[in-house]
Amino acid sequence: MKTIQSPLDTQPQQAYHTVWAKTSEIWPDEKALLLIERDEMAPDSYGFRRYQSIFVVRDDHLAKYMEDMGPAHLFLASGFDIPGGDPGNPLGAWEETVGSLREWADTFREWLAKRRIQREVPDLINGFYDQVEQEHRAKRRMSQSGPLFTIERR
Repeated sequence: MKTIQSPLDTQPQQAYHTVWAKTSEIWPDEKALLLIERDEMAPDSYGFRRYQSIFVVRDDHLAKYMEDMGPAHLFLASGFDIPGGDPGNPLGAWEETVGSLREWADTFREWLAKRRIQREVPDLINGFYDQVEQEHRAKRRMSQSGPLFTIERR
């Protein structure tokens, strides 16, 4: 079996979080409990980076494999978790493999990025009509009220 990539030698560790046993190799067909992608401060404290962590079994205990994916600002998608088994029963039956969790992560990251880009695209037609309506209300000195504010024109 071939190892996917090399792990981090020095893993970032958040204060008050569990310190997991580390593993230096994983295989695509190996069962995995959980894949986590999130932005964390780099161990050298020079900015935030995106890390991917995968939990597998080593010697009847959970172990964490972690790799650096690059600077956090290069990723449009926020961090996410993808379970491969029941986190409430970490040593129970797992249904997903490392390879399948990574495929899900790639697909999910792409979907989140597209969704964010679509939200940023303005609705030009409705924006135009909103502007026309606001100008109309201002010319006629019409008051306007909403749940957060009220505009009174006299």
